[in-house]
Amino acid sequence: MPLQKLIGNIYSVFIEVILWLIPIIGITLGIILAKEHHLFYEDTFIGFIVGLLAGIILDIMWYGPMIVIMNIRSSLKNIEKSLKDIDNK
Repeated sequence: MPLQKLIGNIYSVFIEVILWLIPIIGITLGIILAKEHHLFYEDTFIGFIVGLLAGIILDIMWYGPMIVIMNIRSSLKNIEKSLKDIDNK
């Protein structure tokens, strides 16, 4: 049982890190593409915005369902804790 909790907590942290890394990588790629390949008329701000939006959209599409499952998991933990408190009274 403790191993399950540990793996669940590590997985949550892993997903959180990935959720932050994807927009950062998107921003970096957007700026590089704007400078190197003369996209967006060499305007790095537009490359920044496009990369950020692409990263956020990828986060929503790929990791949105996992976030919903993690929220359900935490809600179930709270319900279980409340039921244990009621039983102990």
